[in-house]
Amino acid sequence: MKRDGQQRKTQVRTMSAAAVALTLLTLLTLLFSFAAVPAQAQTPTTLYSFVNGMSDAAGPTGNIVQGRDGNIYGVGAEGLRGANKTGAVYKITPTGAESVLVNFPANWINCYSGFTLGRDGNFYGACEQGNPTNNGSFLFRMTPAGVLTDIHDFATGIFAEYAPIQGADGNFYGVTSTLVYKMTAAGVVTTIHTFVSPDVQPLSNLYQASDGNLYATITLCALSGNRGCVYRVSTSGAYKNIYGFADPTGSFPCTSLIQGKDGKLYGMTNFGRPLNQGNIYKITTAGVNTGLHDINSVTDGYCNGVSLVVSLLQVNDGTFYGTNYGGGNANTGSIYKLTSANVFSAFLFPANSTGGNGPDSTLIQHTNGLVYGTSSGGGANGVGTFFSVATGDAPFVNLEPTQLSGNVSANVGMFGQGFSGASVVKFGGVAATSVTLTGTTYLTAVVPAGAHTGTVTVTTGSTTLTSPQTYKVKPKILNFTPTSGHVAQLVTINGTGLIQTTGVKFGTVKATTFTVVSDSQVTAVVPTLPLGAVTISITTPGGTANSPTKFTVN
Repeated sequence: MKRDGQQRKTQVRTMSAAAVALTLLTLLTLLFSFAAVPAQAQTPTTLYSFVNGMSDAAGPTGNIVQGRDGNIYGVGAEGLRGANKTGAVYKITPTGAESVLVNFPANWINCYSGFTLGRDGNFYGACEQGNPTNNGSFLFRMTPAGVLTDIHDFATGIFAEYAPIQGADGNFYGVTSTLVYKMTAAGVVTTIHTFVSPDVQPLSNLYQASDGNLYATITLCALSGNRGCVYRVSTSGAYKNIYGFADPTGSFPCTSLIQGKDGKLYGMTNFGRPLNQGNIYKITTAGVNTGLHDINSVTDGYCNGVSLVVSLLQVNDGTFYGTNYGGGNANTGSIYKLTSANVFSAFLFPANSTGGNGPDSTLIQHTNGLVYGTSSGGGANGVGTFFSVATGDAPFVNLEPTQLSGNVSANVGMFGQGFSGASVVKFGGVAATSVTLTGTTYLTAVVPAGAHTGTVTVTTGSTTLTSPQTYKVKPKILNFTPTSGHVAQLVTINGTGLIQTTGVKFGTVKATTFTVVSDSQVTAVVPTLPLGAVTISITTPGGTANSPTKFTVN
């Protein structure tokens, strides 16, 4: 489905006539020469068909998210749909009971980014047109009750089509047609990087990896001869292209990036490799690329660049799922699956479109274990569907993505189901003493003293839900005594999160010996050191903490 507003930043714009001709020839060859039936990924179950006209959020697109109430939220922003003909926000239960939460105002145009769920429980998105300052792009916030607020207006000529992501520091980060920005929780926006030729045309949304840096792709870059690049930008704005795509290894990236459980970044390209139809790849944060699966548009679907750029999804068992907007015998798109053993399969949407076509949102895994997504067309009414895919994963508890580490006494939010006032939350096997319930699908718990780095569990009655993420309990040094001493001096270090201490250093030298007394105290013997002041550090599985003051060796 083609969009109004700003032209998509697709590879089609940058391809030469020769590349187009080669691609068409390859497609025709495949159509007439391949008769094999593709391996089928698990078939989606259509839970809801959107209604054509102004009463529904037809033509769903962009990010869908699970809210704190366990429902799923998304947008349908195709033209002439919704009460004001500019689209609407829908809320839908995991079983498919849908309702329109709010219609976009008449001047809010192309709000098809979908949402990021903030740690404050609100939803954040972007519109390409309609701000009151210059009728241009803007960022907005929506409460769970559907109250919309314009929170930042961009200058003329800056197009925002992706929802901002929230970083581990609590700030939001996003990319527009010309820049990367940071936005505080209060809505104050600053530019941290401006794209300058020859490295221009950002293609995908940002992803914050475990190293704290932001990763994404651009279409034009000198490093690759304009075949696309993966770039890294720090939250303070230090920018670097870390990989340049090339036809022999896959070129023109067509998805956003995600980080897998192995720490690698995963995505898909649109061209190159043996069939000139792209591939699924993984890349290290240092820029080492490995191809995983070469795409055949007839059997796998095709990442054709017409839709909003989406991402892959890795579910709890390590399998990757994704969607292709087009391709297949009927050009209706696909849902694909790539196992951790690199076995690929695809479900091709049927030609009759009754089950939907043109999937146009990043898939999500709900805490009930199922994967959910939308198609922008097809279905009973021809304007899109909401569907689920069974993965075999059991229900689980999902930690707030920006709260995967913290000190003792940190407040951690988590999603799930079946929570009650009797629910017991444990961090690495240690029970939290303070739990606050918000309905049956969301709670917050305070990291207790003695908590271990590890998975988080929530037990309600006979049911225990486990997080797929590891929560890291950070150590913290508050003080130490004495503040000075000689080699072989016994020093008492006080702090929090010390129960799993694996090492103590004075400066760069390991303590002669150390003893973990409790979660709040460690003793260590000063090693042989030159005279002077040094920082004491403690390392645990949750990280390394440095002392706020220095110990003086005398």
